[in-house]
Amino acid sequence: MANLRQRPLWRQMLAMTAFLLMFPAASVHANTRFALTGTSCSKSGLTRTVRGVPYRCSRSSGTLKWKMVAVQKSSTTSSTSSTTTSVPRQTAAQLVAEKINAYVAPMRLRNQPIPVIEYRFSPSVSEEDRVMTRQLAESFFKYGSFPELASYRSAISVSLSNAEAVETTAPWMNVSSWGNIAGGYTGTGTYALVVQNYTAHRCGTGSVASTCAANGNGGSLGRYRLRVNVLHELSHGGKVARMGYDPTQVNFHLDRMPMWMASGISNIQGAMLIAVIDGAPYSNPNISESEARRCAGVTISKISISESQLTNGGSCRGTGTGDFANEILVARFGLDKVLEFIAGCRNMPLRSQWQDWSGSWAQSFRELFLQSPESFERDVETYRDAVVSGSSLPSDFLDAKSRP
Repeated sequence: MANLRQRPLWRQMLAMTAFLLMFPAASVHANTRFALTGTSCSKSGLTRTVRGVPYRCSRSSGTLKWKMVAVQKSSTTSSTSSTTTSVPRQTAAQLVAEKINAYVAPMRLRNQPIPVIEYRFSPSVSEEDRVMTRQLAESFFKYGSFPELASYRSAISVSLSNAEAVETTAPWMNVSSWGNIAGGYTGTGTYALVVQNYTAHRCGTGSVASTCAANGNGGSLGRYRLRVNVLHELSHGGKVARMGYDPTQVNFHLDRMPMWMASGISNIQGAMLIAVIDGAPYSNPNISESEARRCAGVTISKISISESQLTNGGSCRGTGTGDFANEILVARFGLDKVLEFIAGCRNMPLRSQWQDWSGSWAQSFRELFLQSPESFERDVETYRDAVVSGSSLPSDFLDAKSRP
C-alpha cells in the first residue's frame, strides 16, 4: 500500500480497476445473492425473488427481516432397472399340444346321445376300474367325433389277464386265438366289441396282475395308456362307421388307410377326450424322447402297409411314429380334417393291394393337407428329432399352409 500512495492518482485508479476485473462474476454474484438478507421487511411470510434468489420475510430476534430461502437441489438419479422375466422356452411337444388344445375346447360343448352299452367285467376287476370304464365309454359318445356310431350295439369286455379276457368275451366272440391280449376292436356280427386286458396296458404284455398292482399299476403313465386305449379301440369302430360301413360286422376296413394313421389318430383323439374328461389341457406323454428314440428310423413309409419289426418286439404304428405324425396333422388342420381324410378312405383298396406305401392315398392326402406324403414324412422326422434334441421347430411348422 505504501507503494500505491507514492504513485500518481491515475496510476492508483488504474491498478484498482485491473484488480476488480480479475473477479467480476464472484463479486456480482455475492452482492446479488445477499442483497436482501438481514434487511427489514413489513409482513411475515412475504416472499420475494431478486435475480433468481428467493427470500422470505421471517421474524428474527423480535424483528421482521428478509432471509434467503434455501433451495434444495433435487438430484434426479435416473436408474433404469431393467427387470427381465425369464420365460422358459416351450418344447416342441408343448407347442404342438398347445395348438391341439384349441381343438379340444369345442368338444367340451358337445352333448351327444349316449347309447346303451353292455359291459362284462371279470370278477377281479375293481369297482374303481368299472366306474372308470363306464366314464370313458360314455364320454366317447357324448364328446367324441363319431355320433353315427351311437345307432349300433356296443359292448366292452374288461379283464386283468388273458384267460379272463377269453372267458369274459365268450358270450360275444371267441378270442382264445388272439394270443397275448392287450386291447382290441372287432365286429362280432351283432356288437361293435372292445376287448381290454387292463394289466397289459398298465404294466406291459405278459405282466401278472398281482405283480402289476404291487408295483403301482404302472404309475401315471400306466393309467394314461390304459384310459387312452379304451377310447382308442372305440374310435376304431367310429372310423369304420365314418367310412360308411357297419362297424358290428367282421371286416378289414381299417386297412384302407395307412397303418400309422389308423392307430395314431385313435391315440390323439383319445388324448383329446381325456383332456375333456379331466377338464385339463391336452397332453400326450407318449410324445417323449424315449418313444422317439425307440422308433427312430421307423418312418411313416415303413409303417404304412405293415408293422415295422423292432428288436424288442414293440410297435411304432401308434406310439413312437403314429402319434408324432397325427399330432402334426391335428395341430395344423384339426381333428375333423383328419376324419375327412378317413371318410374318403372308403374308396381306397385294402393295404394288401397297394402298389407302394402312398400311391393309393397320396392324392387325397395332398388335397386335404397341402403337401405330398414324402414331404410330410420329412416333417414327422423334424418333429421327432426336435423332441429328442430339445431343439425348436421352424416358426411356420404348425401353420396350415401349402408345403413343397
